[in-house]
Amino acid sequence: MIEAFTKVSEASKLLLEKGLSPSTGTHVLGLVGHSLGVDRAYILENRVQGTYGRFITDMRHAWAEPPTPSPLANPVMRAFSFREFAPGWVDMLEAGMVVACPTRDAPPMMKDLLERQGTQSILLCPINPSRQQWWGMVAFEDCRRPRAWKPEEVTLLKSLARAVAASVRHGQMRSSLDQVRNSLRQAVSRTPLTGL
Repeated sequence: MIEAFTKVSEASKLLLEKGLSPSTGTHVLGLVGHSLGVDRAYILENRVQGTYGRFITDMRHAWAEPPTPSPLANPVMRAFSFREFAPGWVDMLEAGMVVACPTRDAPPMMKDLLERQGTQSILLCPINPSRQQWWGMVAFEDCRRPRAWKPEEVTLLKSLARAVAASVRHGQMRSSLDQVRNSLRQAVSRTPLTGL
């Protein structure tokens, strides 16, 4: 377990230095997932789609321990309605709670999805860059047994979720600063120079 805590620290540092990109996302999931002996790990992002504001969840980053197939290969994991698959889980995650569940106990639609992926047990933790924003979640999957997740594994997943949240928050701040900088440049370029 000490190795896993070390890997979460490495992952946190990498996320803050490099940001959450496809390569860093996969790398940090692999660091932590491998050290915990899970078969898959992934990061899901929530978004609102369309005019009517439909709540959609997308898989953004994933890692799988060979020979386990990557969850990115499953087209259902792209733009799916998490609320339809597991409404109770969404309520828990929105409230900042962790979901730890063997597949057999999952809500019916989610159980079907997890069984088709060969998942025996899942652990989900919300990613909250701010108190008002439930951005997404980090997930660990065990495909070999219905795993009873240990408290220290839950703690590690929470730590990883906090690191991802910090990286997302920094990315949002950088984006906002870039927008302000561009607006200022445009305003300055349109302002005539007088009094020279």
